[in-house]
Amino acid sequence: MDTAAIVAEALMKYGPKYAKISKETGVPTATVRYILTKRFPKLGLSVRAAINCGLLGLQRYLVMIEPALPPKFTSNLLNVFGEFMYLTYYAYLTRQRKFMTIFTLPPKYFNSFIEFLNQLKSANIIADFEASKLFYMKGLPFRVDCFNFREGVWRQDWRERDSWVPEIYEVPVNNSNISKIDLLILKELRKNVFIKYIDLAKILKLTRQTVKKHFEQAVKAVYMYAIFWFPPWNPETIAVPTIMASHNIEEARRVLINVPYTFTEMRTADKYLTFSVIPSIDFYKTIKYVNTKAVVNDIDFPDMNNTLSFGIHPNLYSDKSGWLNPFDTGIEKILEGVGCRGF
Repeated sequence: MDTAAIVAEALMKYGPKYAKISKETGVPTATVRYILTKRFPKLGLSVRAAINCGLLGLQRYLVMIEPALPPKFTSNLLNVFGEFMYLTYYAYLTRQRKFMTIFTLPPKYFNSFIEFLNQLKSANIIADFEASKLFYMKGLPFRVDCFNFREGVWRQDWRERDSWVPEIYEVPVNNSNISKIDLLILKELRKNVFIKYIDLAKILKLTRQTVKKHFEQAVKAVYMYAIFWFPPWNPETIAVPTIMASHNIEEARRVLINVPYTFTEMRTADKYLTFSVIPSIDFYKTIKYVNTKAVVNDIDFPDMNNTLSFGIHPNLYSDKSGWLNPFDTGIEKILEGVGCRGF
């Protein structure tokens, strides 16, 4: 096995700890550091901290929004929600002509959230919406066995290899033992999983000792350091971001998680969905494989010019009162934030 593949497997198991990976694999620490920080980016590989939001007392909701206004304006509005309204992801789906959004908020604010969406609908800012609780939204382990680390391309014999990942639900805890500093650390980890204590201390204006103490608490919410592939050059000609959905949950999951290009899965009460980045050269064969093996009700493609992800929201948390409710904010005030009065 290629040294980079060995390091990749160890990274997902032990986290971005150079010395630990070196000890467990026998690869010199300097080589581990080089592979993760230099070689991976050249191969189009990045590392992300995958967070169990349930451990933070949060519940994810899938909200399909039918826009009443042009996608660009709706994206501007959603950018505001990504800062102040618990929005963590949105993408404009080119086939359905709807926005797929993920809101991650305390369950006790769900009714206020729905009322907020109804106010947007009444003001003709959105045409309609459909909200569903997500049982989970989880990153999948990178298929090391299907990736050629020497050339930075996927192996085309993946259909002969089987993969299985246990299905684990995200359940919000009532009394999550977190602090605002913990959340700020997770926010920085989202930007750079290799960040050092000393750099965190400078960013957060805290002592190194305080950062170390809170870091150990914060990373309990990280269930995996996920590896993500996206072509570093001319991605629009090399890969096709794809979202697939099926109401035949068990069958679809068995098939879709076996596709190595699938990097995230999520499930509602009646639907299973996956996010994939499929190499253009294998796109047709992949779609054929999926449709042959399972019933997929919908295949859609996010408009990357109207797609964005956000982290968790430390600005919506208070050490005294916990998670805050921003949905009481008036519609007019929100529209002022995007420079659109008069609606």
